[in-house]
Amino acid sequence: MKKLLTLAALVVGAQASFAQPAKPSYSYYEGINLSMGVAQNSTETTPSSATAKSNTSLGVAKINYTFALAYPAKLGVSATFDLKNSKVSDTEYLAISSPTEVSIEPGILLISNSLLYGKLGTYSSRYEAGGNPSRNLSGMSYGVGIKHYVYGQNFIQGELTQRTADGGAGLAGVKFKQGQAALLVGFNF
Repeated sequence: MKKLLTLAALVVGAQASFAQPAKPSYSYYEGINLSMGVAQNSTETTPSSATAKSNTSLGVAKINYTFALAYPAKLGVSATFDLKNSKVSDTEYLAISSPTEVSIEPGILLISNSLLYGKLGTYSSRYEAGGNPSRNLSGMSYGVGIKHYVYGQNFIQGELTQRTADGGAGLAGVKFKQGQAALLVGFNF
């Protein structure tokens, strides 16, 4: 959390060095934007014999840089940070790993103040079970999202993401699948 707050302070402080003239309305999502909000993670573990499911509510933060392409297309590069561990069972967790996701987000402007985008990227986490040693997990993530300009450079954002990871050393045959629904508010610098 300390690293995230330091990063946010640096981004806000660096804004003056990126001073530019006022943007037209179709370019609100170009450049750096930071968003924070809440999410619901639905985690499913599929070992060789049985399936376990659990839900976790958590905070999420996201930093993004969006490039302008030929109007109305945009291309974003994002890092997403889950701010809490996701529960698998009473003694098992998928612990946060920073960043949780790194993704590219091709998008298209629906109207001058709404951006619909897809997500494709990598996912990382750590499997922790009681006193057993933790194991690093990695996999892929994909999903869809929408950002909607509300006022000035402020926006609301909704995302649906699917994450998958195969078990690491010592977890042969175990697969983790996680769905995330997130609602965030953000600011474009």
